[in-house]
Amino acid sequence: MFQFGHAGVDLFFVISGFIILYVHFDDIGRPDRFGRYLARRLTRIYPTYWVALVLTVAMSFLGGLHGAPPWDRVVASVLLAPSSQAPLLGVAWTLQYEVFFYALFGILILHRRLGLAIVLLWIGGIVGSQFGQSAMGAIPNAFYNAFNFEFLLGMATAYLLRRHRIPAPRLVLGLGIALFVTAAACENAGLFNGYTDVSRLLYGLPAAMIVGGSAELDMVGLLNVPPALLVLGKASYSIYLFQFVFIGIVWKAWLLAGLDTKLPHLASFPLLATAGVAGGVIMSRLAEYPLINLIRTVKRARANA
Repeated sequence: MFQFGHAGVDLFFVISGFIILYVHFDDIGRPDRFGRYLARRLTRIYPTYWVALVLTVAMSFLGGLHGAPPWDRVVASVLLAPSSQAPLLGVAWTLQYEVFFYALFGILILHRRLGLAIVLLWIGGIVGSQFGQSAMGAIPNAFYNAFNFEFLLGMATAYLLRRHRIPAPRLVLGLGIALFVTAAACENAGLFNGYTDVSRLLYGLPAAMIVGGSAELDMVGLLNVPPALLVLGKASYSIYLFQFVFIGIVWKAWLLAGLDTKLPHLASFPLLATAGVAGGVIMSRLAEYPLINLIRTVKRARANA
């Protein structure tokens, strides 16, 4: 039923491309704004991620992991540098793409023409990789994988909203949702493999329509978001990072209680899903936003000293 769930990554990358260009549109070609851009990106991504990374590694050792991982994998995981090795915190592979995208956009802020030239080269590398992946050798996926198209789709949507209006946003949003759901249903039915490169378009294009339609509706005051979804949205980064920490804790309790032998395996799913989401909401309030506020408060204090 949830085979298509990985498509959340497609929506995530489109949203990322949209937000970065929309928020920093006026910063392009303004090197004096690079410092603020860099500080906000680093503050938003790394502190909460490091907390999740430490917790995940600690739980791995408590769960019976023996021996330290290779030092280069540790460094790549801490820095979120693009690497051919999986990060220690499994879900962080998407952040490796994210950090690479932030770096490219930073060049656009430092120098518009140079940034555009590098982005065009990047697009060429993405397209070229579809025709000769073996030629990419040991180059990390984050540099050329088809997922990067979704950052571009998000940026295109943001540019459209910055320059124009999206007509019939309800229709655009509804059609985007319908196409996304259709793709999900087809994948669940086994009609296509959701992990192939073409799937990035099958999910990415509808995701761009969802983001564009929603943003346009919000801009004209026609989007009413229920409070519960606002809470989940604000906590989405922590839910993403800490989900398996809390799923792991509850699953261990489930096993210790012997419920795996007394109840159908599917019975654990609602409890585990709730634990992952609720744990993320809790960590957003205990770690994510307190850390961000603390760092930015210290930074402001130093600037005013």
